[in-house]
Amino acid sequence: MNGQERFKEIYNGTKQSVLRYISAKCLNIADIEDLFQETYLRVYDSVNGGCEIGEPEAFCIGIAKHCLSHYYTKAQRLKARISLSAGKDTDEQIDIKDETDIRELVENNILYDEVFKEICRLPSDVQRIFYLHYFLGLSLNETASLLGMSFGQTTQRLYKAIRQLRKKYIRR
Repeated sequence: MNGQERFKEIYNGTKQSVLRYISAKCLNIADIEDLFQETYLRVYDSVNGGCEIGEPEAFCIGIAKHCLSHYYTKAQRLKARISLSAGKDTDEQIDIKDETDIRELVENNILYDEVFKEICRLPSDVQRIFYLHYFLGLSLNETASLLGMSFGQTTQRLYKAIRQLRKKYIRR
């Protein structure tokens, strides 16, 4: 098996567990994609460099752990904040159907941005709960386990944040 095929096999077999690990350990949700890419760039270099990988998941998690420790210096840990513009691609095109009301589409997009910014203002543990549960689709039990919290703490923090968001954004 050549290097690219081996990398694809390792990537497909480990991407979910590595993404979960990074998401749980990352101080800033805006950094998750960068750390994920950096991890797999290093894995790719290792595979193409002829490194023999016995346990792919352990190997990839080890690289992710190394990337996390290098990414966050002590000074960065103190200053870690959520970027309000994270994850927004300004050149993204939207396919608009004829019956779609343009004003409603714009209003929904503005609301999405406002809610995202509000989530980014929440404590980092609550942001990670949102990311793991809603973006990665983990159950609340899995999310609690990854974050080292009890199920009750996780649900209490999530639902408290949701109540705050609803209070602020639900139209009456």
